[in-house]
Amino acid sequence: MKKQTGRRLVAAVLAAVCCIGMAGQNTLRSPMTAEATTIAELEAQKAENNRRIQEYEAKLAQFKADQKAQEAYQEALNEKINVLQENLQLMDTELEAIKASIAQLTDDIADMEVTIEQQEKDIDKGLKEFKARLRAMYVNGNDSLASVLVGATDFYDLLSKYEMISCIARHDDELVNNLRDELEAYNNNLVLLEAQKEQEKKEQADMEAKQTEMKNSMSELQQAYAESEAEKERLAKEQELANQSIANLEEQNRLANEAEDAIRNEIARAEEEARRAQEQAQRLAAEQAERDRQSGSQTGQTQQQDTPKNYNDGSFGWPCPGHYYISSGFGSRWGTTHKGIDIAQNQGAAVVASRSGTVIRSVNTCTHNYGKSANCCGNGYGNHVIIQHDDGTYSTLYGHMEKTIVSVGQYVNKGDTIGYVGSTGWSTGYHLHFEVRKNGTAVDPAGYLNY
Repeated sequence: MKKQTGRRLVAAVLAAVCCIGMAGQNTLRSPMTAEATTIAELEAQKAENNRRIQEYEAKLAQFKADQKAQEAYQEALNEKINVLQENLQLMDTELEAIKASIAQLTDDIADMEVTIEQQEKDIDKGLKEFKARLRAMYVNGNDSLASVLVGATDFYDLLSKYEMISCIARHDDELVNNLRDELEAYNNNLVLLEAQKEQEKKEQADMEAKQTEMKNSMSELQQAYAESEAEKERLAKEQELANQSIANLEEQNRLANEAEDAIRNEIARAEEEARRAQEQAQRLAAEQAERDRQSGSQTGQTQQQDTPKNYNDGSFGWPCPGHYYISSGFGSRWGTTHKGIDIAQNQGAAVVASRSGTVIRSVNTCTHNYGKSANCCGNGYGNHVIIQHDDGTYSTLYGHMEKTIVSVGQYVNKGDTIGYVGSTGWSTGYHLHFEVRKNGTAVDPAGYLNY
């Protein structure tokens, strides 16, 4: 009985063990059934996953390398941009110096031509006088000093005739010597005039070569900026703000037309004042000339001989020295006409007078100095300055400045600082908006600046 009970207990234990073993076997095999049927396939799957992990790690490493390379590229690009800016500033300075030299040569040539013309008149007068003297000597039969002195009545008469003949001889010598000196000076001046003209041609050719070099360098600068991340971000922001302001373009056009009319009125007022001043000066000069004529004075003749030189201030100078990136040119833009050029990447840079003249407008009340998609003040131009130039034909406008430092009526010389670059008015970012106006109408600045 005990043996049977023991056998039953052992059987029960074995059965339980078997059940547990089978249950464990079923539990371990279930994943293989879902994803793989053998351990080998599992290992293969793991190996594939490891390979893909390595690929991703390689891609990440390459991405990091590319990122470093891009950072290095951008750094080199920025250095290139800085060097290009420096070269452009040097070329701009060279061009201004060449133009000043050409202007001086032009004045020297004009002066020399006047001098030569006067010398020709003096030589012609001297030749006529010399011919008249020779004719007189021939008519009088002045063969020799002895024949003249023989006719002397006494010793005192002889001395007086001798002294007179000596004076005539000295006068003749002086006449010949002066005529010879004048001819020599005239010929020397002709040679000098020709040399001046040749020098002017050479410098004119140098200026054209420098202008071509500057134009090429500015194109290279435009391309370098286009590849820079800073410019890409700026353009993206500008486009975003421009998209936001599409609905306001008609308002922008209206403001632009108002600004155009205001500028024309300012120019007309300045021209009228200049005309009145000129009429008054002419009236005073006429009154003075009449007084001089009545008093027998020669002042009027002297004034007539003094021919004033034509106004010459050289070409228009670059309005933002050291910064030459043009982010937007003259012409159509965003459904309207862009009436100037935008010189960008220059926050806070000095703005200078492109040419000498009188300030006829200076707005300095705008405080919203940041990018925006609508107008805030200054008829869209923000803080801006308009200068009427001395020739009475041209004026220039400098817009979106952070602040201006000149006032209406103030006379400024070419190159004087008039304000600093900002983003006031209708401006999507920091830049200088620069316009050249001829008789009040905007023209492309490219035809007037050194590029």
